[in-house]
Amino acid sequence: MTRRTFFDRIFAAIFGGTGLAFVGSALAYLYPNKNFISGTRQFSNMAGQPILEKEIGEGQFKSGVALGSPAIVYRQHGELIALSAVCTHLGCTVSYLEEEQIFRCPCHGGEYDLDGSVLDGPPPRPLPRLTVKIENGKILLS
Repeated sequence: MTRRTFFDRIFAAIFGGTGLAFVGSALAYLYPNKNFISGTRQFSNMAGQPILEKEIGEGQFKSGVALGSPAIVYRQHGELIALSAVCTHLGCTVSYLEEEQIFRCPCHGGEYDLDGSVLDGPPPRPLPRLTVKIENGKILLS
């Protein structure tokens, strides 16, 4: 094998691998995970146990997950309200501070009110509000 043939094969392998990685990424983008396309999602705790409607009393807040995305559900004036718990700045998970009655992002100090509107900090948009549906006592978010 000549030196030129050796380098031709090395470069072909490098560029071929790069091309395969690009094609794989493009296909993953075109064919997304079907779990995230479904219309409703069950609200569960971190252990995967469903959080039931009756577990959330007036003024209580519950943090959980719906198909891998953190969410916060609370009851206000008898109605269940759900917000995404993902900060709109850089994607950290916000938490509820009961004494101040706000949601705060631990990463860069973004603050949101109970409706998800930005009060302070770098977040460019409010927290997205999620649709709540109750089926057999289970909370489904979409």
